[in-house]
Amino acid sequence: MKLAAVSSAAFMVAGGLLVLVAQQISLETAVPAILTSLGFFSIVAGLLVLVGTVVAVMLPTVSRQLDLCQH
Repeated sequence: MKLAAVSSAAFMVAGGLLVLVAQQISLETAVPAILTSLGFFSIVAGLLVLVGTVVAVMLPTVSRQLDLCQH
């Protein structure tokens, strides 16, 4: 659970930083477009990890294990 939350936050922060860096780079090369797309995919990956964690916690077997501290 902690690992999923930390990795989700790391993906989102890294994606945000990539997008901010891409906005500061000159538009003469393809680098800003590459950084923007990597940032976007990183943010989406963070959201998918977060949603996947929430869905997994809602499953009865996982919820039962978490209640019994078997994580």
